Amino acid sequence: MKDVKDNNSMSESPRVINPAALLLRSAMSDFEIPLTKYAVSILGDLEQARDVVQDTFLKLYKQDPEKVRQKVKSWLFTVCRNHCYDLIKRNRKTSNLEEDEISYIVSSEDNPFQVISFLEGREEIDEKIKILYSLIEELPSRQREVMRLKFQANLSYKEIAETIGISTSNVGFVMHSALKKLREDMKEKFPRKS
Repeated sequence: MKDVKDNNSMSESPRVINPAALLLRSAMSDFEIPLTKYAVSILGDLEQARDVVQDTFLKLYKQDPEKVRQKVKSWLFTVCRNHCYDLIKRNRKTSNLEEDEISYIVSSEDNPFQVISFLEGREEIDEKIKILYSLIEELPSRQREVMRLKFQANLSYKEIAETIGISTSNVGFVMHSALKKLREDMKEKFPRKS
């Protein structure tokens, strides 16, 4: 009987740690909120965004942790972005929307700024921020995408390049063009008082 007890000792049995679960836990802790904000900015719907983010994390769990660990942030945003656009395409097919109408898909929420406010934990959003968000939505799609990834998701130029499949220098050019346009539009909306 003593031999059986010695062989079943808890101190001798190693605890098996699942690397995929560890990566998932860490990624969810670091990126769930930024991914949700990013998905909401594309889809305009909090519930759809949550579904997309959940699918993104499920896909991460199925990946080999060693292959994605070094670039998990850009990997997550790429997968999330692709899921969002796949969902838009599916919705477009079912409702026969024209290509230009995608950017005008109405959110199921009463006010998209309430969604942003909820996600950021703020009760109010400054009027200039609201206008800036609306100006970002008026930018060409590539500029809008780069702005979302940089300022909402806090991705580096390299991570943005990996996410949307362009060169890092092209990201810089797109960012510069978008910021220049936003600066001009904001000056128009809020001229300096002399």
